[in-house]
Amino acid sequence: MLTVDEVLDELERDRPFYDESGGGVTFSGGEPLFQPRFLLACLTKARERGLNTTVETSGFASLAVVRRLAPVTDLFLYDLKVLDPGRHMRYTGAPLEPVLRNLRALDRAGAAIWLRVPLVPGFTDDQANLEAIGRVASGLRHTRRVHLLPYHGLGTSKLAQLGRADRLGDVVPPSSAAVEEAAALLRRFELDVRVGG
Repeated sequence: MLTVDEVLDELERDRPFYDESGGGVTFSGGEPLFQPRFLLACLTKARERGLNTTVETSGFASLAVVRRLAPVTDLFLYDLKVLDPGRHMRYTGAPLEPVLRNLRALDRAGAAIWLRVPLVPGFTDDQANLEAIGRVASGLRHTRRVHLLPYHGLGTSKLAQLGRADRLGDVVPPSSAAVEEAAALLRRFELDVRVGG
C-alpha cells in the first residue's frame, strides 16, 4: 500500500501533462469515498501542490465525509443511476437516500458537479427514470451539466478474468437514436446534456 506522499510523488510525474491540458488528478475507484481519510489527505496534499482535484463518486457515503471533501475538491463527477429507491437498492446494493442527500449538500455548498448518468438499456434508460433524474438535476443551483454514458460491454472480458458473473451479459448497447432520445428528454429540463465523458 502506498503512502499519501508516495501517491502525490507519482502524480507529480504527470504534471507536464496537467499543465499542458489544464487537467489534474481524478480519484476514482471502486468508490474513493470508502477510504475517506486517505482520500482527504491525498486531496489536501494535491491542492497544496497546486494540482486540480476531481472525485468520481456514486455519492454513497456519510454526510460528514462529503462535507470534509468538498473544500478540497475542484470537481465532483457524480453518478445518478436509478431514482426509484427499490430499484436503486436492487441494482446497486445501496439505498438511494444518502446519494441524493449528499448531492444536495454538495450543491448547497457550491461545489462544482457534473452529473453522470449511465444509460443501460432495461435498467436506467426508461422515461420515468430519466424524467426523475431531470427533475433532480434541474433542482440543483450550481450545476446544469449532465453526461449520458451509454452502456458498452468493454468490462465483460475483465469480469471473466476475475471469475465473476456478468450480470449484464444480455444487455445490448443503446442505439445512437436511443441515446439522442434520452439526451433530448433531459434537455427539456434546461440541462446541458453531453454524451460521453
